[in-house]
Amino acid sequence: MNTAVKKLCPFKEKCYRKNPIHFSEMSHPHLEALLANQLDGMIEIPEVLNFTCDDRSQLLDQLKVLQMVLRKEREKNGDNSTPITSSQLSKAQSSLSSKESLQEKVVKHKEGMAQKRQDKLKQMDAEAQALSRALSSHEERENSDDTKTKKRSYSSVTAGSVTKKMKEIKIESSAHTKKSQQIIGDSQSSSTSREQSKSSSKGTSIMDMYQACETEKSRKEVREEAIRRMRQSGYDVSIVDPGEFAIKYALSAPYHVFFTRVEKSKATYSQQFSVTFPEILDRSLGEIVNSLHLNFMVDVGWLCLQYLLAAQRPDMMILYGDRVDTENVSRNITMIHVDMPNPFGCHHTKIMILRYKDDGIRVVVSTANLYTQDWENRTQGLWVSPHLPPLPESADSTDGESPTNFKKDFERYLSKYRNSALTEWIWAVRKADFSAVNVFFVASVPGTHSNFEIDSWGHRKLAQILSRHATLPPDAPQWSLIAQCSSIGSLGPNYESWLSKEIIPSMSRETTQGLKSHPKFQFIYPSVENYKRSFDFQTLSSCLPYSLKMHSKQQWIESYLYQWKSTRIERDRAIPHIKSYMRISPDLKSIPWFVLTSANLSKAAWGVQRSNYYITNYEAGVVFLPKFITGTTTFPIEDEEDPAVPIFRIPYDLPLCRYDSADSPFVNEFFSTHS
Repeated sequence: MNTAVKKLCPFKEKCYRKNPIHFSEMSHPHLEALLANQLDGMIEIPEVLNFTCDDRSQLLDQLKVLQMVLRKEREKNGDNSTPITSSQLSKAQSSLSSKESLQEKVVKHKEGMAQKRQDKLKQMDAEAQALSRALSSHEERENSDDTKTKKRSYSSVTAGSVTKKMKEIKIESSAHTKKSQQIIGDSQSSSTSREQSKSSSKGTSIMDMYQACETEKSRKEVREEAIRRMRQSGYDVSIVDPGEFAIKYALSAPYHVFFTRVEKSKATYSQQFSVTFPEILDRSLGEIVNSLHLNFMVDVGWLCLQYLLAAQRPDMMILYGDRVDTENVSRNITMIHVDMPNPFGCHHTKIMILRYKDDGIRVVVSTANLYTQDWENRTQGLWVSPHLPPLPESADSTDGESPTNFKKDFERYLSKYRNSALTEWIWAVRKADFSAVNVFFVASVPGTHSNFEIDSWGHRKLAQILSRHATLPPDAPQWSLIAQCSSIGSLGPNYESWLSKEIIPSMSRETTQGLKSHPKFQFIYPSVENYKRSFDFQTLSSCLPYSLKMHSKQQWIESYLYQWKSTRIERDRAIPHIKSYMRISPDLKSIPWFVLTSANLSKAAWGVQRSNYYITNYEAGVVFLPKFITGTTTFPIEDEEDPAVPIFRIPYDLPLCRYDSADSPFVNEFFSTHS
C-alpha cells in the first residue's frame, strides 16, 4: 500500500468520519496502528488505548470502514500477505506516542489477543455446529465447508466482490473481441470506439463492455454473456427472467407494496409480493433511459450490475451519504455526496426515480441501501409507483396532482437539497402526471422548521395527514400503536421524555376531535436470540446499529419491546432493515393506516420540539390510508375466503411476542462478546 501519499487527517484522533473515500484520501495513524495484522478477520479493540476515545462503538465502525479500504489497497497492489508493513506500523505508532514502552505494549497486546481469538473461535465453532444442525440438508451442504471462514468476517461476500469479479472477467479471444465490437455497434462516438478497440486488444471486461452498450439488443447479448461467465466462474446467479414483472406489478394492486426476496429462503422465490432489484428495472415496465438514486450507502459497481442483469441502460445520478466501494465511475454516472449541515446527521433516504423512453417516470420508495447485503437475506420493503406519464405541453404546473398531494410534497422535498444538479429531476416530476398515485409522501429534511413549514416534515407531517384523513371508531384508545425498526435513537431518560410527549400524540391523531387517552405502544426490534437465528449471524454481518452505551441510558424501553417474528411470509430469519408504523384493531384483523419509511425510531429521523422543531436526517416514506386506496376506513390484514377489500400484507407475525426476562435487544457489542 502506498499510504505515504495520503495527507494526515487534520482532526487526528477526534475524526468522526466513516466515509470510505475519506479514509482513502486521509491517513489516520491511530486507527492504522490498531488494524496491524487485523485486516482479514474480526477487529479486536484493546481495553487500553493510547488516545482518548469517548465512543468505542464509533471507533469500531471507523475501523470496519478503514479495514475495507486497506484490504482493497492491498489487493490493488497485489500484496496478499502483509496487511500493514512494518515501516508503516512504525510510523503510525511513533505518531501516536514517543514512549519506548509502546512497542512492548503492542507485542503484549498481540499475544493476548491471539490467545483470546483462539478461545473465541472455538466457542464460535461450537455455536456454528449447533446452528447447522437446525438447518436443512441443503443449507448444511452449502455452509459446512466455509463456516469458519464466514464466522471470521462481517460479510461472506465483501461489498464490491461481485463487481470486482465482473471487472476481472475478460473477453480475450479474437472471436469474443469481434463479437464485443459488434455488440457495441456504430452508435458510439469515434473516440469511444477507439478506446474500446484499444482495450479489446488486451481484454475487455464484461462490465466495461456493458457500460458502452447503446442499444437494447446489445445490452441483452452482453447480459447473457455476463450470466454465462459468472456461472462459469462459480457464482450462483439466481435471477428472475426479464419481461414478467409487469404482471406481478399489476397483481400487487391497489397497494403496490413488495418485500425483497430472501436468497436463503426459497419459499420467498414464488411469492407474488417478493421482488429482486433487477425486477424493479424490468423491461416489461419500459425502457429506462436515466435514473436518479437518493440513498445512504451505495456500492456503485453492484448497482451497475443490477442494471446489467435487467438489460437496462446504466445512465444515472446518485446522491449518497457513504460509498462502500472504490470502483472508478464511468462517464454516464454522476456521483454527488450529500453534505450534512449537522455532522451527526445522516442522508438516510432511499428513493429511486426511473425515467423511461416515453418520458414517463416511476418513483420507488424503499428501506434498502444500494449494496449486496441489504438485498440478499434481510427483510426490506418497497413501494413502487404506477407509471407516471408526461403531461401535455400545454399543462399547467399544478396539473397532474394526486388526491394525496404526493407530487407537491415530493417536489418540495427534492428542492430542499438546493442542488442545481437536481433541476432536471424536479422538472421531470413537475411534468409528470401523478393522478394515479394513492399514497402520501412523508419526509424529513435537516434543519430548524417553523411557521408554515413546521407541519411539512417528520412526525408533524404525519400528524397533519392523520388528523385530516384517518378514521377510527370510538374505542380508538384500544387500537395499539406498533412501531418496527432496525435501530433505536436516543429517546431520553424515560417514556415521557419524547415518545409519549411527541411521537405517540402525532401517531394517535385522527379525524375525530376530542380528548382521548394514548394507545398502547408496542415496539418490534430484534433481540439477541432473533439475531442468532438469522442469516446475518451466519456471516456476522449486521444492519442493527444500536449500541450498548445508548441502551444503558434507556433500559426502560425493554418494557415495550417485542421479538421479530415473520414465519407467515417466510422471513423469520431475515433480519428486518424495514421500518414500519401502524395502528391495529384489538382483534388484530384490521388497520386504519400504515407507514413504510426509512425513518427509525429516533429524534434525528422524526424531529424533536425544542425552541423550534428540529430534524437532523434526510428520511422518506409513504403513508397508506384506506380512504384513498380502497374507499373504506380500514385495511384487512388477515386472510379471508372472499375479502371485499384486498389483504394489506404486513411484514411480521401477529399476535406480537413480548421479550421475556432472559431477552435483550441486539447491540453492536454482540460481536466483541460473541466473536
